[in-house]
Amino acid sequence: MRKVAFALVALVLMACGLRSVDSGPDLIVDVTPEMVVGTWRDVERDATFVFAADGTFQALNVPPEYFLDFKNALTPEYDRSRDRIDAVGTWTLPGSKPSAPAQVRNMVDITFEPGGFIQSRGGAGLDVKTRGSQTVLQFRAIVFTRCPEPCVGGSGVSPSPSR
Repeated sequence: MRKVAFALVALVLMACGLRSVDSGPDLIVDVTPEMVVGTWRDVERDATFVFAADGTFQALNVPPEYFLDFKNALTPEYDRSRDRIDAVGTWTLPGSKPSAPAQVRNMVDITFEPGGFIQSRGGAGLDVKTRGSQTVLQFRAIVFTRCPEPCVGGSGVSPSPSR
């Protein structure tokens, strides 16, 4: 009886493990520059990143969560309830994260340049993941999906005076 119970538990654990690896909601992507270049949008926050092939980017309405990790990043004049953060900067593919399988690049590092409401240079990484058949860029709970060109914002809000 003990052997049967053990075998059943082992089968259940194996099935759960296989399901989480094969069909989990987020799978690691071996990202290439060609995959990144283009327009990415988070509709929920009306935020857009446009990544160029030369390693630069432009962003409209960057969520302020990007600036929490580096001190004095935003000017004292920035008011979250009123202002948008529009930005420029550079992006790179640094290689694999320590937790990722060897030789798999699954990050896009972005560095914001000072200007507008951004007063100090700094950055953050975007995780590159696959959700179903779609590749997404994710920072914390903020998820950007690739837009078909041209990608137009839905809010109708014009860019802030930050740029």
